[in-house]
Order: sequence, then C-alpha cells, then structure tokens
Amino acid sequence: MAELDLVGFLRPGDTILVGQATAEPLRLVDQLLDTSETVENLTVVCGYAQSPAWERATSGRLRIKSYAAHGPLRKLSRKGLLDIIPLHYSQIEEVIVTRRLPIDIVLLQVGPADADGFYDLGATVDFTIAAVKYARAVIVEVNDQMPRTNSSMRLHISQVAASISTSAPLAGSPSRPPSECEKKVAANVARLIPSGAMIQLGVGALADAIAHELHDRRQLSVRSGLVGDWLVDLYEAGALSAEPGNCVTGIALGSNRLYSFLSDTDIVRMEPISEQISDEAMKSGRPYISINSGIEIDLLGQVGSEIAGGRYVGAVGGQGDFFRASRRSEGGLAIIAMPSTSPWGSSRIVRELAGPVTSLKSDVDVVVTEWGTAEISAASLSERAERITSIAAPEHRVALSNSLPIWI
Repeated sequence: MAELDLVGFLRPGDTILVGQATAEPLRLVDQLLDTSETVENLTVVCGYAQSPAWERATSGRLRIKSYAAHGPLRKLSRKGLLDIIPLHYSQIEEVIVTRRLPIDIVLLQVGPADADGFYDLGATVDFTIAAVKYARAVIVEVNDQMPRTNSSMRLHISQVAASISTSAPLAGSPSRPPSECEKKVAANVARLIPSGAMIQLGVGALADAIAHELHDRRQLSVRSGLVGDWLVDLYEAGALSAEPGNCVTGIALGSNRLYSFLSDTDIVRMEPISEQISDEAMKSGRPYISINSGIEIDLLGQVGSEIAGGRYVGAVGGQGDFFRASRRSEGGLAIIAMPSTSPWGSSRIVRELAGPVTSLKSDVDVVVTEWGTAEISAASLSERAERITSIAAPEHRVALSNSLPIWI
C-alpha cells in the first residue's frame, strides 16, 4: 500500500492532536516529523508519547506541546523543545471542546472497523475522541493488533478523512521488579485498602507492588486513568469483582497479556475520565481510594510531581482529579505513596518543593513511605510537619525538624 501523504491535509499554522499511549500512530508520527520540514508553523499536541521519532524534532519548524513530559518527550524537555500545558487531566477535553485549544487535525491509532463501520478505539480512550467533532480532518492508522475493547466511545468510518493500515505490536510500559523499599511502601499502603473498595493506581514498579499486596482482598473495583498488567494479576487472584464493567479506565499500558485480557473480558470498560470518576460511581457506597506518587512532598503535605533536577519530567495530570473524586466517596482516601529517599539518597520529604505544587495540602489525606503512614487530613500545620517528618528516612529527620518555617 502506498504511503499516505500528510502534506495534502496540512496547512501552515495547523494544530495537530496526536493520540497517546496505544492510540499513538507510530507511522503517522514519523511522517508528521518529516512533513514539518515542508509545511511551516505547525503545532503538535501530544500526551503519553511512546514513539522514538519525537527525538528527531528540532527547533524552528515544529512546536510540540504536551500536558506531560513522559517517555521520549523528556529528552525534548531537556533540550528546551517541549512546551508544557499545565492542565488537570480532566480539563483537557474541555479546552478542546470550547476551542480554547483549537485542533485542526487528529492523528490516531485504532483497531479495525466492525460490520457497522465503527473503528475500535482499543486500549486508549481519552480526550482525543472529543476533538474528532471539531477537527478539519481525522486521519487514522488502523492496527490489526489493537485489542477490541468495551467502550461507549466510537469512531465511525464516515468521520475519517484518510487511513493507513499497519500490523505492529502495541506500545508497552517498561517494567522492572519493585525494590525492597517499594515493597515496604506497598505493604503500608495495602493496610489502608479494605475488600470492596474502588481503587485508582497508575503503572510502574510501585503500582505493581501495591496491587500484589491486594491479592487477598475481594470484590475490588477499579476506576483509574491508567492501568497496567497488575489489573490481570488482581483478576487472576480473585480480588476483583466479576461484575461486567466493574473496572473503568482510559488507558491500558502493559504487555500483550494485558491487551489479550482486554479483548477477552467484559469486566473492563474503556471510558474518558468523566466516566471514570462520575458522581454516580463516587456515590455507589464503595470507598474510593486514590493512590498516587510524586517526586517530592513538603512538610505541609504539598506534592510536587513535575520537576526533578531542575527539569520538567512529570505532569499535573490526573492526580488532583482523582484525589478530589475521593472526597465525593464515603470513606474515600487520597494517598501519596513514595520511598522516603531518591536513588541518590536525598530526602524526598523536603522543607520546600523544588518546583510547582501539583497537589494541594488540602487534597492529601495520607502520606505513606517505607517508614510508616502519616494521616494528615485533619491535622494542623504543626501536626502535619511532625507526622510527615516521622516517616522520613531516619538520617534526614533531624534536619527536617530543624528547618520548619517560622510560621508553623
């Protein structure tokens, strides 16, 4: 099949929205970067990127915006080539629909169309589908290895201006075994999660470790912006409720084992964040327990999840959205879980954050490290400082205690 020529669809000054995670169309991204040498003043908006082609971006031809500096975008951030849009994840769809972030072209990876002409959105359902209605053209990369999933969101062939076909393994999430420290953090977190709870986790070694500690729970449900292979582990351990649609997520990112599970089960629904944390779900009577990590946390309970070493490496993302959703749930909890020290031995519990505040002190209920649990939801400023210091690494506690702001 001849390559699709993107030049015929692009105009100078266009803004192109590119699907993220498994919805990122790798061949189209590669072509887009080539096309930027021909069409002037293009802006690309992307998210959880996977394609190594982004590293070919150079200054002066293509402006790249994202709500997150993940994967290959971190290298662009270090080069000063990434323009961060500091939005809560729940706000992205709104700014697209209201045209405050106008989108001209959508590039998206999907699964093959069904007999009724609807492409399967597969393992990523997010704000991108909202842009389809407003874009001048939607171009899709149809991958026959995309899992067929359950979702209320659909894309009809009549909404698509052009397509190319591919057959390639889906992007995954690099995994490593959790460290002994992360296992201790996970064990402390798990003590806060009862059977019957709704949980939100992300991906990575710490999320895997927390899920492992929950294998003896029963009737759990999941409402999470991002899930990994740990979802399959919970199912196989009998920890999840078997009710259809019991697990609602927007992005599944892991191995083929996870993608096969999505194709074979009716337990999981792929929906945007508005459905993941809907009022109906939060008022179901189940406690909603949101578990997130961060780069550092200060003595008041303010979380920084964006800056490390003077570089932008994270995101505002969905942390605040999920934390605040827990407030609408009876018995809900907003948990920050992290090792107390960085890999270099510096304390991740600090007097002052090195970057912006990602989650407010009023959004966090519990802080967890390998040294214990600090309940801060109803604590005064001085109590917060004392409790958070008590779960810092022992070698850092004296310095933290001696560095309290004068107004605490």
